[in-house]
Amino acid sequence: MLGFAGETELDLRFRLFNIPVRVHPMFWLSSAWMVWDGDNLPFTLLGVLCIFISILVHELGHAAMMRRYGYPSEIVLYFLGGYATATHLSPWRNIRMSAAGPLAGLALSALVYLLLLTMVENPLLFLSSQSPMSQVVRVSLFVGVFVNCMNLLPCLPLDGGRIMESLITLFANRGRGNQELVLQISVAVAGAVALRCAYCQNSEAATVIPLAAYSWLPDPHQIILRSLQPDPNFLMIFFGLLCAQNVIALNNLKRWR
Repeated sequence: MLGFAGETELDLRFRLFNIPVRVHPMFWLSSAWMVWDGDNLPFTLLGVLCIFISILVHELGHAAMMRRYGYPSEIVLYFLGGYATATHLSPWRNIRMSAAGPLAGLALSALVYLLLLTMVENPLLFLSSQSPMSQVVRVSLFVGVFVNCMNLLPCLPLDGGRIMESLITLFANRGRGNQELVLQISVAVAGAVALRCAYCQNSEAATVIPLAAYSWLPDPHQIILRSLQPDPNFLMIFFGLLCAQNVIALNNLKRWR
């Protein structure tokens, strides 16, 4: 998500459905940071594996759409996520390609959730346990639901930012001001999320995603999703980096006008 990954001798390479995949060492390190449990190394390794599968499915959605349009694509898993290499597409095609990743990830999480509800007698008790399978389901649901939904926020370089950029290109008659508007929205969104997370970090009662957002769901779905709140410290750092990245890009754009 943050920049492009240069090749290293430690990269893991393979092909999946004839699509080349490259995994940078920083992917493993950042994934371990997300699920680190110093008291239980096997749980950390299981969490990293779940993140790997979830992010890979997400990027497969992008790459498959690129192949549908007749273009080659390589999947690269890097720091805090990954990307599928793409060529220049028309705005409507870019919207479809950008949405394909989160939709693939959400489809995987829906499958995991369906299996949880149909195969486990008491899902809440199961998720609160410390069994390896419970860890797999918790991380898979967290990445599948929240990471893919977060990815749809209108902020570059997230998929939602790419969709927003294409929509502005299609419907905003601002000429060269289109890119400036895209970056301004990205800065505002990333800054707002980072500030929300900073507030939650200093308030025991507040959660990153307000509990009222789940109030329309029946039990046990409401309780299950409430229990999968993201870490405010991690998101504060992540969106703080995105905000800074977009501020720099906006300043550079204004400087070169």
